[in-house]
Amino acid sequence: MTETVLITVRLPQALADAAQAAASAKQVSRSNLLRIALEHFLGTISGTSEQDRRRQFSSEYLFLVADLIVQRQYPDVHTALITEAETRMEAVCAAS
Repeated sequence: MTETVLITVRLPQALADAAQAAASAKQVSRSNLLRIALEHFLGTISGTSEQDRRRQFSSEYLFLVADLIVQRQYPDVHTALITEAETRMEAVCAAS
């Protein structure tokens, strides 16, 4: 079992009541509900939420589809496009 740390938090009564109601509805302890909520929130603000992963997957998929179309329908410009994309990416990364 992982080590746990006790943290005391003061909440407005309405938020505490809502947390208790949600915990009861989900049949989990209030402590576990708050732990799950905090993990979800931290994942969201760090960019690793389910929605962020879906967006990243969709972007990658679209890029792959475009690359495949260019490779098959415009093979003569494919290498030039890849080279230009690398040049632009290096410029963006150098600027940040």
